[in-house]
Amino acid sequence: MQFWWLFLLFFFPFIGGIIGLLIQSEKTRQLKLFLAFSGAFLISITILNLIPEVYERIGHKAGYYILAGFFLQIIADFFSKGIEHGHLHFNEFKKGFPFSVFLALSLHAFLEGLGLGGDAFPEETRNNLVFAIGLHELPAAFALAVVLKSVFKKSNSNYLWLALYALMVPMGMLVGNQLTVFGDFFTAVISVVIGVFLHISTTILFENNESHTYGRYKLVAIALGLGVALLAVNFHAH
Repeated sequence: MQFWWLFLLFFFPFIGGIIGLLIQSEKTRQLKLFLAFSGAFLISITILNLIPEVYERIGHKAGYYILAGFFLQIIADFFSKGIEHGHLHFNEFKKGFPFSVFLALSLHAFLEGLGLGGDAFPEETRNNLVFAIGLHELPAAFALAVVLKSVFKKSNSNYLWLALYALMVPMGMLVGNQLTVFGDFFTAVISVVIGVFLHISTTILFENNESHTYGRYKLVAIALGLGVALLAVNFHAH
């Protein structure tokens, strides 16, 4: 385990949440552009790096876990309202603290961290996975912050909730490190996370554009995400 992994896995969602608290709630175009970048990065890393790794380790069984993760995310969307891929409907969050959203996102983040535990994958694959999870959690925390701000306008407790959420992935990773003897378990967890990534990234990439101008910006963001993923994968190629 490397300390900088834990730092990045906390830093990405926490800084995303802080940005979400500081900007105006209506300005969500920045969020959607970053989502387009992270969606392209996620699906590229998943297809080029993660899927080959899990199939190499557990064979065709990986497909069942990936499929389970894909449909698990559909169920999670019911509770999170889809805010992790940019679906913000403020009128749904006016009746008090969004417990279902917070718990769904937190469990999702903990699961991602759990898959990073142990030594089931080579370090270069885990490096890519750390950045994939971090880039995914940043806009998720951004959206969570916007929702919290719509409920509690200027409450300092929002920072505490964001800090707690930002701890979920590192906590999952620390728990996973205590279960290092279960190599196939971590491979199965990563396979489930892959299914989650596939659902989230395809949802982001295939959602309708608001305008032709925005569509061009989104295309650039997607191209950047793809390019960074290709560099990340090939930089560690043997």
